Amino acid sequence: MENKWVVSKFGGSSVKDAVSMLRCSQIIENNSLTKIVVISATQNTTNQLEFVARAASVGDIDGNNDTLQKIIQEIIQKHISIAIELFTSPAVLNDLEALCGELKAIGETISINQDFTPKIMDELYSLGERMSSLLMADLLRLRIPNKTIHFLDARKIIKTNSDFQKAEPQIEVIAKNTALEILPHLNENSIYVTQGFIGSDLLGNTTTLGREGSDYSAALFGEAIGASLIEIWTDVPGVASCDPREIDKVNYIKELSYDEATALATLGAKILFPTTLLPAKRKKIPVFVGSSLNPRLGGTTITDKQHTGFSLKAVSQILKKDLIIISFIGTHLDELENLATSLQNDLGESHFEFYDQTEVSISFKVATFKMDKKESLLRAHEVLSKFFV
Repeated sequence: MENKWVVSKFGGSSVKDAVSMLRCSQIIENNSLTKIVVISATQNTTNQLEFVARAASVGDIDGNNDTLQKIIQEIIQKHISIAIELFTSPAVLNDLEALCGELKAIGETISINQDFTPKIMDELYSLGERMSSLLMADLLRLRIPNKTIHFLDARKIIKTNSDFQKAEPQIEVIAKNTALEILPHLNENSIYVTQGFIGSDLLGNTTTLGREGSDYSAALFGEAIGASLIEIWTDVPGVASCDPREIDKVNYIKELSYDEATALATLGAKILFPTTLLPAKRKKIPVFVGSSLNPRLGGTTITDKQHTGFSLKAVSQILKKDLIIISFIGTHLDELENLATSLQNDLGESHFEFYDQTEVSISFKVATFKMDKKESLLRAHEVLSKFFV
């Protein structure tokens, strides 16, 4: 059943510190339709947790395991510092301390075994989201006292198979759990705060949906409650015509179709997780991508609508062994005769060879010994820029 409810997901860069979390809380406050808030781990925490596993698995570092203890302490101190700045309640501070104890215990287990399995890694990974979402829930209780803030363990709802680190969601079970645990309590006075990326199998073991899977979690929650919109808040104002970390002057795209956005994600764009759009597409729920740093800049809206004619909107890049794959993304690309030849002429380089084409993408390959990654992407974006008004 479709309704006006909104699911809002905030990425790691959006919740990296206390100031960033306050900005996110204002976005939530300003939209009374936001009913489920999905939180990623604070920026770089997932990477730090991986380092915990690696450091613990080799036993003592320089004879005293200082590296392991240092990185665990950094993670703990980061979250406690945020909690103090946000005036987190004593009860939630106790819950945070318990998660810190869980982190130490998992580190000790890995040290004893001198190895880590995908299963224990998912337990370790889950701590990042569980810590950050705990802090966000308490912040919202402080900022929006007239609403009931429910802190939800995503593992109760997002049920998966037991393929650790790349678990497959069980859609029917998720729908059943949502109907029992969330929908009866979802109203204009309630907000649920939960975690992205994590779930659990039918035996209760913690699982994860794969790196960057928080967007996917938001889409799964949106599908389950029949949301009217899924918001993905990050540090850039939407989906760009090219990776803004690689190219200085990019355009931000106002509208994309599900197929275009999926092609972009699959072909190398980092802004979306490739499977994010599957649940949204199944229920035809629009997905908005915007910047939590400056929501007024707007963003990209992704829907089932598609341009009626030929268009090129973005270029992306992936590496495959000794090849660079450069892909142009747009609509009705298979309907234009000699498109590959035309683009290759525009690229003006014999190094670009046709690789593949679909309705929404056309790709070229470049040998890495002929042209480097930055140069090939810059050349492709120059060609793409001719299609922007």
